[in-house]
Amino acid sequence: MHREYDFNLLKVLLMIYQHRSLTAVAARLGKTESAVSKHLSKLREQLKDPLFVRTTDGFEPTHYLERIIPGIEKGLKSVEQALAHGEDFDENNHVQPIKIALYNVSLEQFGAPLYQAIRLAFPKAMIELITWRGTTYQDIIDGNIHIGVQLFNEECPKTIYQSNVLHVEIGAVVGRQSVIQTWEDVFKNPCVHFELRGWNDVHHRLIKSMAQNGLTLDYRVKLDNLTATYHLLKQNDYSAILSQNLAHSNEFRFISFPDYLQAYIPVVACMKQGNRQNPLHLRLNQIIKQVLNES
Repeated sequence: MHREYDFNLLKVLLMIYQHRSLTAVAARLGKTESAVSKHLSKLREQLKDPLFVRTTDGFEPTHYLERIIPGIEKGLKSVEQALAHGEDFDENNHVQPIKIALYNVSLEQFGAPLYQAIRLAFPKAMIELITWRGTTYQDIIDGNIHIGVQLFNEECPKTIYQSNVLHVEIGAVVGRQSVIQTWEDVFKNPCVHFELRGWNDVHHRLIKSMAQNGLTLDYRVKLDNLTATYHLLKQNDYSAILSQNLAHSNEFRFISFPDYLQAYIPVVACMKQGNRQNPLHLRLNQIIKQVLNES
């Protein structure tokens, strides 16, 4: 018949077995001898055995106890090791794969420095950086991906925690040579529709805000590749609606929109709610935040 046994009582039993003295065990535990004796009585009742016989030389274990004590000792060590493993996190010796999903712009721009930073912290781990996909939220929930980097999403599943990494300003990126100089010029010249997973909601809000103010972008081409978009901007008087951090090169300029267009959005690290205090996820979140803010 199944019975539940108190972990602490079993620890006391092992100590009595090792010391053969209630007095010695009481001293080590900082308890009274009477309290230790009560623990022993509970164990005797639960296990249906005397467990010890008092002799002139101390407590002698019964045959039953001699048979079960090796298993108890092994079991207690296993539990203690498991608990210790849960407390300690050694990133230098972490060998399990690390998988992070990033929206395509982040992967193109930050992939290399992010890999270097993670590799420095986790020298023995296999690191996988992949493009954000339509199934990424579910992959995070299922534990197939540790963290995803994406723009803040109001409709993100409630089982996903979105940790702020940085706030980015959305505006128009143009080539350094472009005739486009002001935000008004952006609406007088052709624009690249840059397709980005996770960006559509932000893009639609911005377009709606523009329309409410009588502004319309003249889209001439749709691209989902940042490098191709950059080439087009350098060769033509086109603009692309992108975040300010993507105009980092001297070959481009960033043009801000008026504040009433609400052109700001957080970049977030997405993780399963249950992993918010996981040492691995906390460390990865720290690295991601550092790399994206410094790059």
